[in-house]
Amino acid sequence: MADCKDCLHFRRVVGGTVWKRRTGCYHPDLMEQAQSDPALRAQEVPGNHVKLNLRGDCAKFDGGSRRGSLISRLIGVLRA
Repeated sequence: MADCKDCLHFRRVVGGTVWKRRTGCYHPDLMEQAQSDPALRAQEVPGNHVKLNLRGDCAKFDGGSRRGSLISRLIGVLRA
């Protein structure tokens, strides 16, 4: 069973506007509105992760290793 929170393409953006979804699936094939210019990334609308993964079998699920937070990476470097 695929959980959206474990996918590489899932992003949770705090804040945003009421009329535009900010949290969701940022896979290029599943986004509602994608921008090719990096300066326009704020205008992107991700796919609705609840509807895409309704049965828990998302076709684009990529559960690869997620990059740790900056603090956890710094602690790892200091321990080595």
